[in-house]
Amino acid sequence: MPESSDIRAWIDAHRRRRQSNKVLHGHPSPMFWLDREVPICDVMANRRNAAETMRKKINLYVGTPYCLPTQPDRCGFCLFPSEVYRNRQQLDTYLNYLRREGELFRPWLGGAELASIYFGGGTSNLYRADQYAPLMGIVRELFDIPPDIEVTLEGIPQTFSREKLEAMQAAGINRISMGVQQLDDELIAASGRRQTAAQVFDTIDDCRDLGLPLSIDLIFGWPNQTVDHMLNDLRALVASGITHITNYELNVAGRTDFSRNRRHELPTTEQNLEMYRIGRDYLVAEGFRQTTPYDFERAGPVPSAYLYEELFRQPFRMGDANGHAGANGHGNGAGRRHPGANGHGNGAGPGHPGETLVGYDAWGWGFAGISFFFGAPDSPGWAYMNHVRVDDYFRDLDAGRFPVMRGFHYTPEDLHLHLLFQEMQGLEVDGARFRALTGRDVVADYRAIWGELAELDWVRVEDQQIRILGDGAFYLPLIQNLMARDRLEEMRRERVAGVAGASAFSAA
Repeated sequence: MPESSDIRAWIDAHRRRRQSNKVLHGHPSPMFWLDREVPICDVMANRRNAAETMRKKINLYVGTPYCLPTQPDRCGFCLFPSEVYRNRQQLDTYLNYLRREGELFRPWLGGAELASIYFGGGTSNLYRADQYAPLMGIVRELFDIPPDIEVTLEGIPQTFSREKLEAMQAAGINRISMGVQQLDDELIAASGRRQTAAQVFDTIDDCRDLGLPLSIDLIFGWPNQTVDHMLNDLRALVASGITHITNYELNVAGRTDFSRNRRHELPTTEQNLEMYRIGRDYLVAEGFRQTTPYDFERAGPVPSAYLYEELFRQPFRMGDANGHAGANGHGNGAGRRHPGANGHGNGAGPGHPGETLVGYDAWGWGFAGISFFFGAPDSPGWAYMNHVRVDDYFRDLDAGRFPVMRGFHYTPEDLHLHLLFQEMQGLEVDGARFRALTGRDVVADYRAIWGELAELDWVRVEDQQIRILGDGAFYLPLIQNLMARDRLEEMRRERVAGVAGASAFSAA
């Protein structure tokens, strides 16, 4: 365990650096997903074995490859894989390949129990109105969709319409997520999008009329954005009656236009922290509850829950006999006994009658899909990603192969860090629950770190409850990197050694 002075020195050395990749993939980053031969049949068999000790459900992500062309490319900031949309035929062709991937997985996942569905991208509202029924039909060919399941579709303002929303709803989509980023027409122009604030509010009105729950994403730390710009956007959305707002810090990384050409127009980390504080305080004062570092929701006539993300944060939860989580999101104990991380079967004590452990895997179906088949706490599984080039995705399916690009086989330590980091995204960790699940005492294991963070008023630890406070939510990526730094350094050495070994083999 590092000394307190070492911990504080590390924090001071890193707190002014830009943070990136806040919440996307937990631990480790996909840069460490280096296995090019992911044994999908073994992954699926491991999932089947895990289902003997717990109920298994799937959070289904269905990807779409295409985005409208922009100048600069990829809206100037986006780090997600995508390809340029040109015509409807691309989508018709893609749907055919999506069905073919589903057929490859039918022996393993056909009829599996779904917990939530999320249509992402790319841009999932590029489909024409008459394509949403076939899109949902492909999902229904593989799964029974429960009538009360959350089915979310994300898109951008300029490609929503009343006709499309009605078609989505008729097909079974019951929640919309709209990536607005900026309401100010001049600021959004930096992304190359032909988007207007009027389109945003038209979609808000249409969703309200149709009874469709709607969440909206905004970005702070945008080029030339001020605190007043941000507050004007938040005020307008609050006045519109929106009940779920995601207000997150701009990721500045990679070879994006914002990273290479606009850094001089971006706020500093200190200015971003000020914007975070002001935005958070405003939303809380308006009756919103902070649920993650960047998500805020409030009660309203239309539910604001985001089940796909909520379940992703806790892939092992306690539920009743029907697999429903307890009212607090993670139950009150353990019903069916299950092994802890030490594998000795003592990871759970007696719980309330009828409760059972439920494992939520995530299957990324389609182009660039990200999948997490966790196995069990004492028998970790895999994370993997599908091809990020459409031609490669099509090529593998034409050859009858799973369209997987690369993956990562969890060790017990890596799964522990992944579960802990995802739970921290909810700004609270129940240490007793975590110990029952994994056999790890996270309060004791990181006592020195918690102590230093408490001195900064970033966390509070009481009775095995760890709460992320104040600026701690903004600095959560830094905190997670601090907790994982020894493991990450070990993985970096392994990666360098692997590259060197491969180079030597090639030269021989």
